[in-house]
Parts: sequence; structure tokens; C-alpha cells
Amino acid sequence: MLKSLPVTCALTVALIAQEQPIKTKVHLVLVPATVTDKKGNLIDGLSVDDFVVTDEGVRQKVHMDTSDTVQAPVSLVVLVQSSGISTPALQRIKLVGAMIQPLVIGERGQAAVIAYDTEVRVFQQFTSDGGKIRAALENIEPRTIKQAKMIDAVIEGMTMLDTRPENYRRIMIVLGESRDRGSRKKLGEAVEMAQRAGVVIYSLTYSAQGEAWTSSSENAPPMPGGPDYIGAIGELARMGKTNEADAFARGTGGRHLSFLKVGSLEAALSRTGEEIHSQYLLSFVPQESKNMGLHHIEVKVTNFPDAVVRARPGYWPEK
Repeated sequence: MLKSLPVTCALTVALIAQEQPIKTKVHLVLVPATVTDKKGNLIDGLSVDDFVVTDEGVRQKVHMDTSDTVQAPVSLVVLVQSSGISTPALQRIKLVGAMIQPLVIGERGQAAVIAYDTEVRVFQQFTSDGGKIRAALENIEPRTIKQAKMIDAVIEGMTMLDTRPENYRRIMIVLGESRDRGSRKKLGEAVEMAQRAGVVIYSLTYSAQGEAWTSSSENAPPMPGGPDYIGAIGELARMGKTNEADAFARGTGGRHLSFLKVGSLEAALSRTGEEIHSQYLLSFVPQESKNMGLHHIEVKVTNFPDAVVRARPGYWPEK
């Protein structure tokens, strides 16, 4: 049965002499892996023997879940930036709400919706109802012109995902700019939390400045007194800061895709759903170690030297 990464599972060991079972706790590390060729085409049909997984450089004995890969339910949190500067993109996001249920969570999955600007607001608790998911996205309206607390929203989403059953895959999709605007929490803290909870984050981002140049006037963010040239200069300076969207995707084994128009957003969302339901679910029981910090994982496909593998870069031992 599929569980989140990392997870504690109970193994029952029968003592022949006493004929009484005892339970011992074993730390099982799950490593969802997406495998593509250099052109980005998904490679399917691989077996466990095709994979080499190392933990701190040491090869591990790997198991691959072959029965629940496609059927394992998905718990998804959709984060939507709702600051005023995102108005044009928000109009596009509202048009793709109907895609979440059939393409991403499937019939047995669940999704919740969060909007973030100066605040982090839950618009929809977990539901399997595609209509409610679509309505939640449609009800999000732009607010404060620029502030967007992405990191704080990610942490709120992980808190919600922590309530989901262990056999659900924990996924997050961030629909917003690639950089945070004003969160109280720190990026490193959020990435570590995601790694500990086994949350895979897909960042689907846009440029607010690019949106402003390509949008029609009725969708453009308000600019009292005319174009905000000084603000635009500030945006260029901000581009040199940490790219949180990249950090979340790379740190959790997800992916960072960008969009500008409805067509590219639909393609990015479709690709995300395809990858989620095409992952190889690898696992191993790590050897005892004194290292209580991040353990680095590397996943390779032996028979396909040109394969591109995306998997979480590491795990944290249980405290």
C-alpha cells in the first residue's frame, strides 16, 4: 500500500518458538520517480531491476510498487495567487478549474483550494466533487495589488495534507508568480517540511510583468495615475532574488512549468496530471546511520543512460 514519504510502517514478525507475533517499527523511505527521455517523453514499462537508488552514495535494495501506482488516491492542494497584480492570470486560472478532477486527482482523489495574497485563505476543503473545486477557483477574486505570501500558503497547504490518509499521495500545485512576496516563514523551513511530509510540489508560474503587456485592458491590474514605471524597475530588481517556485519543485521532486495564455496553462496542467499518474513508486529501508540531517538520494535508470529522472533529492530520518 502506498504511503507518504518518509513513513513509519509496522512489520509483523512471527516468532516460531513462541508462535506469537510481535511488531517492530521500520523506517520506509518512498521515492516517487518520473522518468523521461531527453525530449521529455515519459518512459514507461520499467521494472525494479532497471533502477539504482543510492542513499548517501550507498546502493539500496529497492522495491517498486506495481499494483497501486495508478490506483493510489491523490490528495491535492491547489494554491492560487490572488494579488491584484495577478488579475490577468487569475482570469485564465478560473477557466481551467474543470480540469483538476479528471486530469489530476482522478475519481478517487481529493482536492482543496487555497488563495494567497496578504493573507492565506482556504476556499475549499478537501473534496472529490469536481464542481466544488471548479467553483472555488471561480470565486477567487484579486485583492491587494502586489503582496503574495507563497511560502506561508505552502506551509498551510502542508498542514492540510498532513490530515490525509497515509495511503494517499500528497501533491501540491502552485499557480502564481515564481517568487514570494512578503511571507513570514522562511523558504528553507517550508522545503524541509515538504520533504519530511512527502509532499511533491508542482509550480505552474507566470510573469506578472509579461501578463501586463499581453493582457487586454479589462483584465489588466489597476494602475492609478497611469503606468507604474517605478514599480516595473523594482520588479526587474526583484528578479535577482531567490526563485521559490524552482526551490519547491527541485526540493520535492516536482516540476516547474510556466504559462502565459490559457492554452499553455492547459498544457502545463495536463502535463502535471500525466506525470502524477505515471510515476514509478520506489521504496527502500535505509541502513542505520548517525546522520540525523538530510540524506541525499540519487536515482538512476541503468538500461537507459540518457534517461532523465526526477525524484526527491533526499529524506530526513525520523526523530
